[in-house]
Amino acid sequence: MNSKPILFFFMLLFFCTSLFAQEPEINIDTGFPVIKEKPYIVFNEGLTTAWVTRLIKQDNRSNFVFKDFFAGAYFAVETKNMQPMDSVLRLAVYYPLSHKFNRVPQAKKNMLAFAFDFTAAPLFRLNMWEYVRINLGAGLHLLYQMGDRWNYLNLGIAGVATTELPLAKRWTILLNGYASIDYGNFGTNRKMEPFDYVWQYQIDLGVRYSRKAENKYSYIK
Repeated sequence: MNSKPILFFFMLLFFCTSLFAQEPEINIDTGFPVIKEKPYIVFNEGLTTAWVTRLIKQDNRSNFVFKDFFAGAYFAVETKNMQPMDSVLRLAVYYPLSHKFNRVPQAKKNMLAFAFDFTAAPLFRLNMWEYVRINLGAGLHLLYQMGDRWNYLNLGIAGVATTELPLAKRWTILLNGYASIDYGNFGTNRKMEPFDYVWQYQIDLGVRYSRKAENKYSYIK
């Protein structure tokens, strides 16, 4: 398993969050963070893709490697002005476009196959630039997939990196990346075909329209 890119992603993620996360101002009377602006939520949506790799180790031969590629759409709810940090809840629905075993494409048997993906994570906002805003987080990840042979259920941790591009006053373009390490044996494969390693990458291209979360600076005035 080539897990070095994922491990490097998580190391960079936690380093950046500890370096740039701002400590909230504490009310000396209550001991809670000071609420300067009222919290609210925004809604994000767009297109998404995902790559899932499942690996079974073999001692005397090449490892069994299963790779799936999905495309679909996502919807996310994100908090703003929530102390001490914001959070995001994301749901994606996928259709599997390809399935490979040891790099060999496999014929699709179930044309009604689908998958859905859920991620919940706190967000650390790195407010270093006004025209490119970066958010980092790490949290819970869950994937359910109806495959040709098994119904998979993966559960693990995910790293989140989102980029906000303020297109106009109320319009924001979103570029999101996810990387997760999961336990992949909660599904029907757990007895007949358990996996030793499961990991996943996701990329989103989305948009947000919001009257509350207006962009102070934007590309189009």
